[in-house]
Amino acid sequence: MHHRTAARPLIALTETDAAITTFLARYSSDSRRTYRAIIDRFRAWHPGDILHATRAELELYTHYLLEDQGLKKSTVYVYLSGLSVFYRVAVADGRIPQDPTVMVRRPKVFYDDNRLTRLTSHDVEKLLLQAQERSPQHTALVTLLGMLGLRCSEAVGVQIEDFAGYERGHRVLHLVGKGGKPATIPLPPMVFRILDRAAGDRTSGPLLTTRTGRQMTRHDAYRRIEVLGRHAGLGHVHPHQLRHAAATSALDAGVSTRDVQAFGRWSDARMVDRYDRNRHSLDRHAAYALASHMSAIADKIA
Repeated sequence: MHHRTAARPLIALTETDAAITTFLARYSSDSRRTYRAIIDRFRAWHPGDILHATRAELELYTHYLLEDQGLKKSTVYVYLSGLSVFYRVAVADGRIPQDPTVMVRRPKVFYDDNRLTRLTSHDVEKLLLQAQERSPQHTALVTLLGMLGLRCSEAVGVQIEDFAGYERGHRVLHLVGKGGKPATIPLPPMVFRILDRAAGDRTSGPLLTTRTGRQMTRHDAYRRIEVLGRHAGLGHVHPHQLRHAAATSALDAGVSTRDVQAFGRWSDARMVDRYDRNRHSLDRHAAYALASHMSAIADKIA
């Protein structure tokens, strides 16, 4: 006699929990953590059901973050943008009639690109020299970021098997990048030797590991790059600066904008245009031309 196995009951979720769960399911683990933190923070502040929050409440929340919590305008802008995405999806799913963030005043954020710390190819060389004094793992990390232009999450996710093969005569690295997009990246001989040295006798598993053999995390990578930057005399350096440096160095080497866009795997060419504009913006500033044009009077008053 056959007995039917009773199906396990689904965990009952509130309407708001269901909205949050289905929203977060759209994203990769890194994005999911970011959105989760944004939603949880708002939920801890809000006295009621955040799914039915009003524009006025979100205005008060903005004031609370800026004035009571003392957060930077750029941070508050990110928090509100994250909530806006959540509410737009809730509208699309038919859970709420309208997005309460539409008319919320977000803090204006201005960036002076010329004040951003930019790494040159010489700076990356300094980091590589510091890395070589520490371990093949450090050297491979800097190489993946500063020479291949990988994102930090992509670099720490590289497996030894990912660069074991060839394609059309090239030694290549296969990876899954941002948004789940697969990518195939050719490895110059020098880069392959650095990765191969970091792998050592291992033939599988994560390329970048800690001293205990655990796979390196983004936090581990940030900490290592920060230490290397400090010892190289570059101040505070974070992994994404190396990705920027890889793009600007490629442009300096004469690589076309289209090829640099493919190198960085950016969907929007304006990102490359921004790097191209800013790498010489101080050198080409109109103030120099104007001073030269008015040199006669300038010599008299200087």
